[in-house]
Amino acid sequence: MFLFFLFFRILYVLAILFCCIFPMISAYFHLTGLDFALYYYMKKIINKPGEFFFFYNFYIISTFLVLYFVMYFFYRCSITFVYEDTFHHQPKLKTLILVGNLLVFIADSAFSGPEGLQHLSLASSMIRSLKDIPTANLMLLETLDLSGSDIQFLEGLNNFNFQLLKRLNLDLNSIERIGAADLQALQTTSGIELSFKGNDLEEVEPKAFQGLDLGSLDFSSCFSKMNTSVLLKGLEGLKTTKLNLGIYEDSPKSYVTSAGLQSFCNISVLQLGFQLQHFSDLTEISFQCLSGLQMLDLTRAHLSIFPQNLSNLPTLSHLKLDENRFEDICQIHAANFPMLTHLSISENNRDLFFTENCLEPLSRLEVLDLSHSGLSTKSPCCNKQLSGLSNLKLLNLSYNFAMNWEPLPFSSTLQLNHLDLTWVVYNLSSPSPFSNLLNLHTLNLSWSSSDLSSLPNLLKGLENLWTLNLKGNAIQSGVLTNGDSFNHVPLLEKLILSGCSITGLGKNVFKGLRKLTYVDLSENHLTTPSVSAFYSLKQIQLNFAKNAIAEVDIEGFEGLGETSSIDLSYNPLACTCSNYQFINWVKANANKIKHIQETRCNSTKQKIVNVDLHCTVSNHTLKLTLTIVVVIAVVLLLFSILRKRKCAAYSRL
Repeated sequence: MFLFFLFFRILYVLAILFCCIFPMISAYFHLTGLDFALYYYMKKIINKPGEFFFFYNFYIISTFLVLYFVMYFFYRCSITFVYEDTFHHQPKLKTLILVGNLLVFIADSAFSGPEGLQHLSLASSMIRSLKDIPTANLMLLETLDLSGSDIQFLEGLNNFNFQLLKRLNLDLNSIERIGAADLQALQTTSGIELSFKGNDLEEVEPKAFQGLDLGSLDFSSCFSKMNTSVLLKGLEGLKTTKLNLGIYEDSPKSYVTSAGLQSFCNISVLQLGFQLQHFSDLTEISFQCLSGLQMLDLTRAHLSIFPQNLSNLPTLSHLKLDENRFEDICQIHAANFPMLTHLSISENNRDLFFTENCLEPLSRLEVLDLSHSGLSTKSPCCNKQLSGLSNLKLLNLSYNFAMNWEPLPFSSTLQLNHLDLTWVVYNLSSPSPFSNLLNLHTLNLSWSSSDLSSLPNLLKGLENLWTLNLKGNAIQSGVLTNGDSFNHVPLLEKLILSGCSITGLGKNVFKGLRKLTYVDLSENHLTTPSVSAFYSLKQIQLNFAKNAIAEVDIEGFEGLGETSSIDLSYNPLACTCSNYQFINWVKANANKIKHIQETRCNSTKQKIVNVDLHCTVSNHTLKLTLTIVVVIAVVLLLFSILRKRKCAAYSRL
């Protein structure tokens, strides 16, 4: 098998060299036997880290003389010419990727042969005109990627058949002008995802997109030479699900004016993005034409306040305000968004004051993300701050300042399913702050200084909890013995206790968790994988990576089910005769070992599965053992003789 693989690997390398050294010939030449080499080799490297992932499927007809691939991938092979009938022998070809080839000439019949080519990528091919691409055999095309070339005009776009096209990518070209005539062919189709990202547009004809029905339209970073108002005039009459008008960090500043936003009175859009844009004159009527909008993304839009009576956003359900400059949560004026179900104010650029009752108008809110925003409160948190949010299902308060909690801080949000308090140090005024959250399924308390050994009732009331993350919370005693804490969460399925300075586990600490399927005890100080602490090993994933485990007693491992696994990677495992049984067990149960390639001997760094131990009893050990046995036998014999003599003496009396 090794020689077989080596042979086809050599063929593959030769094929690549042939392609890269003789691009003009290889573009015309049809590989047959080498195709199989390429297929076989790629199947070997597929899914490896660092390798490009793609599938090669083929049909075998008679022998391997003819192979019909569904994908061809030629990445930077210096192909400059694609001649007639290059793919004539590939009727089943579905995907053709010619990325990074400086194409000078593509013959009219270059794509003849494939009966249903669906995906074509000519990205970074330096094509200057759309008219240079033959369209006769692209009737069934679904994806066309022409990004990163040098296309300057859209002349020739109408030559393509758009009946089945789903995605057209024209990113990072040199397109300066878009006219109504250029987009005429798109009038007969609907739902296409169209992208012009990174083109330095100078002019868009007014109402150029009138009558188009698109799935999405992306003009990100197209405003270095053109005002957003000019583009919005060109978009009048458009209907699209998603519209992106943001810019990038390295783009020149771009401003959105209230006057320009009035073009949305003639644009139908459901999802709108203005990432990194500046709003020069935001007023109460700025968004009055967005009456049908459902999702608005204003990430890093340099906002510090919303007008108090922002008009006409009755259908807005998702609002993203990440990385802005609000100082008080009241400054968003929540009453502007009565139908909101998702609100994100994450990574606010200034410390955010969590004022009481400011979110009360958002009675429909289901998801609230206030992470990384330097939250602070004047009074104990969080009932008044979350007042009115009775339908909230997910609350993310992670990575914020220390908080003083009320006895039951989440009484205003009793429907919570997911609560994230990562890196939030809280001061308790009761031992059971979550006792009324009967619907909570996921609780993240990682790095929050929650020591279960001193807070046995912390989890009280969480009868329906499925996932508990306690990563980074040091167990002061080192030994996790108090099983009472976990008796409060009988339905727990996933438990994370990594980085908790645990040195040992109590024998029955997890016995009450009968539904447990995943436990992470990595990055602790355990010297033995205490599998006896669990109720069952039939269906469970155990992570003991990065501990201090040297020797392993496999007696407890015998209960590991076929679908169970254990991770012992990055432990100082001893590859000596004292670990002989464990090493043999690993070899026989490799399918149950996670990260087996990183499970190595501490001294030699050799993979455990490759260790070959020959453990025999030495002459010295044998002599010592025999000596001990003889001594014990002599002692027992003397003891027996003395006892018989005593019994005989008593019998004479």
